[in-house]
Amino acid sequence: MNWTQRRRRKARRRVLLRLLGGLVGVLACGYLVGLTLGSEQVVSAELRLAGPPEAIWRVLLDLDGMPLWRSDLVALERLPEQAGRPAWREVGRSSARVIALTAAEPPHRLVLSRSEAGEPSLPVRTFELASMEGGTVLTVTERSLVRNPLRRLLYRLLPPRAGIVRLLHDLGSRLQGSRREVVAHPE
Repeated sequence: MNWTQRRRRKARRRVLLRLLGGLVGVLACGYLVGLTLGSEQVVSAELRLAGPPEAIWRVLLDLDGMPLWRSDLVALERLPEQAGRPAWREVGRSSARVIALTAAEPPHRLVLSRSEAGEPSLPVRTFELASMEGGTVLTVTERSLVRNPLRRLLYRLLPPRAGIVRLLHDLGSRLQGSRREVVAHPE
């Protein structure tokens, strides 16, 4: 190996070390910024619907019909009441979660929370229905706990609204009449 090849190799190493050092520096800064952010994150979205709040309220609390219109659910299983409130297990494609009705003010406010060992915990999803001329405005707010400081920073920069947006899209489709049908096939 001659002198110029060694010099080029050292230059490449320096560039690589600088890039690696810069990446570590950015991650360290992101981690420190994430530590200053609160661990509870709030995301919300809203949808304008043509129906009255009472009709939307019935759809939101129809546990038996929920797997027919929610694309994120595979099945729903009713559970015994927790603290005098309805509870159910939502089975999705990748996981199952126990959900309990935390508060209800028909037909204007509905609060659902994940339940662990019979106690409400985060995430908490709040549905607020407000009458307007020609329909209803539905606002869905989700509070969740984010422990990882880097993820907190990422969620602050790019809020993860995909779950709420999908739920609102499914609800809008359900209320417009296009719902998924479950057909039993004879064996």
